[in-house]
Amino acid sequence: MNDQDQDPPTIPSTTLETFSSFSCRKGGMPEPYLEILNGGDQGKRFKLTRQCTIFGRSPEADIVLSDPKVSRIHGALIIQADGIFLEDYNSTNGTFINDDRVEKCRLDAMSRIWVGNTQMKVDFKRDEEAIHEETLYAAAHTDCLTQLANRRSFLLRAEQELSLCKRTNAPITIIMSDVDHFKHKNDTYGHPAGDHVLKEIANILRENVRQEDIAARYGGEEFIILLRGTVPELACSWAERLRNTVEYHHFRYNDFLIPTTVSMGVCSRQGRNIEELQLLIKLADDALYDAKKNGRNRIEVA
Repeated sequence: MNDQDQDPPTIPSTTLETFSSFSCRKGGMPEPYLEILNGGDQGKRFKLTRQCTIFGRSPEADIVLSDPKVSRIHGALIIQADGIFLEDYNSTNGTFINDDRVEKCRLDAMSRIWVGNTQMKVDFKRDEEAIHEETLYAAAHTDCLTQLANRRSFLLRAEQELSLCKRTNAPITIIMSDVDHFKHKNDTYGHPAGDHVLKEIANILRENVRQEDIAARYGGEEFIILLRGTVPELACSWAERLRNTVEYHHFRYNDFLIPTTVSMGVCSRQGRNIEELQLLIKLADDALYDAKKNGRNRIEVA
């Protein structure tokens, strides 16, 4: 049985209020959080509100990790009366506490959890502390205008996705997209109108990408998208649908209707033939340049 097929164990009926091995919690104020210490998810924190919290690479997991060496359903954190336990669900690459591979293990304050290339720990925090740390994380990884991932965050996650596709021989696509005549929009309608256009395009992207894909603002009026496991024909069809959606979307700002189109460059590669990330981005950017040169409001394929 592989990790995708294994059912989670039955969890005893216990509650957070009976657990106190990490800290004395007067009034129940500090709560347990799982903190990611490295990799593309570094800085993320997840509040453990359930008796059994499943983590893995699958979108169906309670905590989704982007590390390609993490199994789809990798393991769980289980809250019991005598502590918080980590359990491995027959993962491919195993679960480690410090340097020791474990099947099930009680955690303490010094435990460092390794799954794939990702290091994690369980810590107790008051909600206001966690909110402050999450605000700092968002500022470092999120574009403040569009609320998409920023360039740094995209590059970190994309490297992990590239590694996964090479290992599983799956296809991957990089799409570079640029708003046509964006300077003219700023000059004609004003910079707040231009910002509105960028935010609307970001909303369109959010509505059209899957959870396993990545959409980010790459800089200025340029966006970048990574599609995981999508063959070239479907990637081009997806890009064409997105281009068409933008063309027919009503971009309204105050009393103005702002006609808007995008040009797109698509670079798809298959599994073990995938080049380095920066080369894929360059090829997609070259195709975007061709789309601009050939009339805009179109896609070109590397």
